[in-house]
Amino acid sequence: MLLLAALATLLQLAAAVPAPAPAPEAAPSPIAELSFPEGFNETEWLAKRQGDGTGVHLVNCDGFGGEGTIIPPNSMVVFCPNDGQCNSFPSNNNRCVMSQNFLFTWEGQAQACTFPTGVRFAWFVNSNAQSQPNFAHVGDGGNQFRAYAGFKDDNHVMFNQGSSPCRSIYYFI
Repeated sequence: MLLLAALATLLQLAAAVPAPAPAPEAAPSPIAELSFPEGFNETEWLAKRQGDGTGVHLVNCDGFGGEGTIIPPNSMVVFCPNDGQCNSFPSNNNRCVMSQNFLFTWEGQAQACTFPTGVRFAWFVNSNAQSQPNFAHVGDGGNQFRAYAGFKDDNHVMFNQGSSPCRSIYYFI
């Protein structure tokens, strides 16, 4: 009987304790507001972007003619030691100029460039890569240190060269 009385008291105490507040909802994904092709897998995309943190971008810079300054269009390969923070004009050691006065054709053949550090990056981008959706796997590349998978980028502006925007056409991670 004493046991039942104790149990009844515990049940009354439990009923009097307010239920814990629900856990706060997780913050929305930073890419949730972007539009992606049907079938896009955010988790897979984020996992692909991790790797060792480095990345290589194939970049086209628009030309600019104004205010007495002419910057012709050009293309370069940009190495990013921290791909997640790659949004400023690269140092000399982290860029390899592929063309000056015109935009380079990245697709359809094996290509390579050697950075001033002596590191050579070689890649292949499929000839139909521009017809693929953004973030699709469109090629592969590598250097003396590791292999990279290549993806079509969304042509976002990575940095400016003077007043000329430089856009990421493809990225390798």
